[in-house]
Amino acid sequence: MSPLTVVRVAALAFATNFGSVLADIISDITTSESDEFSALQIKAELFWKPILSAAEDVQMDKHLQLYADAEVVIKDLPTENEYVRLALREALDHLKSADDASFKQALASERVAKEKIDGPCDTGSSGLSFLSGGHWKNALQSALKQFIGGGRYSEKLVEHVEQRQADILPVLRGAAGVTGSILSDCRLASKRSFDLKKYDIYNKGVPETPQSAEDVADRVIEAAGETRRRFTRSITDLVKGITKDFQEKQEDAAVTVTKASLQGLHATVAQAEAKISANFDAPTAKISANFNPPTLDLRSSLLSSSWESSLIDL
Repeated sequence: MSPLTVVRVAALAFATNFGSVLADIISDITTSESDEFSALQIKAELFWKPILSAAEDVQMDKHLQLYADAEVVIKDLPTENEYVRLALREALDHLKSADDASFKQALASERVAKEKIDGPCDTGSSGLSFLSGGHWKNALQSALKQFIGGGRYSEKLVEHVEQRQADILPVLRGAAGVTGSILSDCRLASKRSFDLKKYDIYNKGVPETPQSAEDVADRVIEAAGETRRRFTRSITDLVKGITKDFQEKQEDAAVTVTKASLQGLHATVAQAEAKISANFDAPTAKISANFNPPTLDLRSSLLSSSWESSLIDL
C-alpha cells in the first residue's frame, strides 16, 4: 500500500469519525427540531385554546328558556299591570340584544381559534445542513447561531407571534365595536327589572306586581350580570393572552416544552390524588356510618365507682 493511499484512508476515517462526534456536540448545545416543532405547537395552543374555550362556554340554553318564560308572563299579565308589562318587555329586549351581540362575537372568536388550532404549524427551515450531506462549515455556523440565540426557531417564533397578533386583530376590533352596546344593554336590562320590582313599593295606589313578574325580573337581572361578566372576562383574558404571547416571544424551545411537560405532570398528579382521596373517603364514610360506639351508663359507672371505694375503705 502506497503512502498516498494510507493518507487517503486515514483522512476518510477521520472525516467519518469527526462527523459523528461533531453531530453529537452540536446536538448537545442546540435544541432539537422535535422540541422546536413541539414548542411552536404549544405556543399556538396556549394562545388559541383559551379563546376557543371562552367562546364555547357561551351557553344560550338557559337564556332561551328565560325568554320563553318571560313571554308567557308578559302575555298573562292583567291589564292593570301595564307598567309592569312595559318594564319587563324592555328588560327582556335589552337582554336579548346583549346576548345576541355577545353570542355573535363568541362565534367569530371560535371560528378563528378553531381554524388556527386545526391548521398546520410550519417550522420553516430544515435544520442542520451537514446532517443531510452539507458542509461542516455551514453546520458549525448554524449551530453557533442557535447556541447564541439567533437561530431559525427564534425568528420563526417571532413570526408566529406577529401572525397571531394579525389574526386576532379582527376579533379585537369586533369586540371593541360591540362592547359599548353589550354593557349598555346589560345595564338597562337590570335597571328596568329593578324598576319593575320596586314600582308598587314606591308608588301608592298602583296594582300589586304579580309574583310571577318579579320572579322573571330576578332571572333577567341574573342573566344580564352573567352576560356582562362572561363578555368582559373574555376580553380581559384575550388581552392577557396577547401580552403573555408577546412577552415570551424570545423563550427557548426547550423551556417551553419543559414547562408544558411539568404542567401536564402536575395535572396528572392532581387527578391521581383526587382519585385516591375519593376512593379512600368512600370506605371511611361507610365504616363511620355503620359504626355505633358503645354508650356509657352514667348511673352504672357511679355505682361501680362507689362499690370500688367501699372495698378500698374496708
